[in-house]
Amino acid sequence: MNLDRLVFVTSNLGKLEEAQAVLGRSLAHDGLEIDEIQSLDLVAVVRSKGMAALERLGAPVLVEDTALELDALGGFPGPLVRWLLQSVGPAGICRMASCFGNPAATVRCVALATDGRDEVMGTGVVPGRIVSEPRGSGGFGWDSTFAPDGHDGRTYGEMTPDEKNAISHRRLAFLALRDALGTRD
Repeated sequence: MNLDRLVFVTSNLGKLEEAQAVLGRSLAHDGLEIDEIQSLDLVAVVRSKGMAALERLGAPVLVEDTALELDALGGFPGPLVRWLLQSVGPAGICRMASCFGNPAATVRCVALATDGRDEVMGTGVVPGRIVSEPRGSGGFGWDSTFAPDGHDGRTYGEMTPDEKNAISHRRLAFLALRDALGTRD
């Protein structure tokens, strides 16, 4: 398996743009909607997405998913962050974190490549905190709520795309996957 033969399956064009920027290459892409299992186990979610995409496309695939883990809630919402975001929005995530007096959070991303015989994963982890109210208009999803440690307290949403891509969980996951596949440029 190598990146040139994989189809990146995501309906989120922001994720596609980030992955291509991080990897410095165009990726074959399909916006196929995949039903996700509802689980707090990020690896299980990604494996399920990978197998579903592989079955539907009949070609080697690349999938990824991200978890936003709030320390005060024992890691919740994790991979369920999409549903929390749809329900309460970025401001609600900020309010939720502040209610517990512990804004610490971790963002985790797992990228998976599979051809049905082999499976290769890359993981990226970024510690940080949830800010008291959303800040910044860049990025997408909950980017305005998360300030990674060591970056002047700015949220992903306050960073330029290049700044975010240089440090993000997705970058770390895709680079780890690229290295595990042995497709270094």
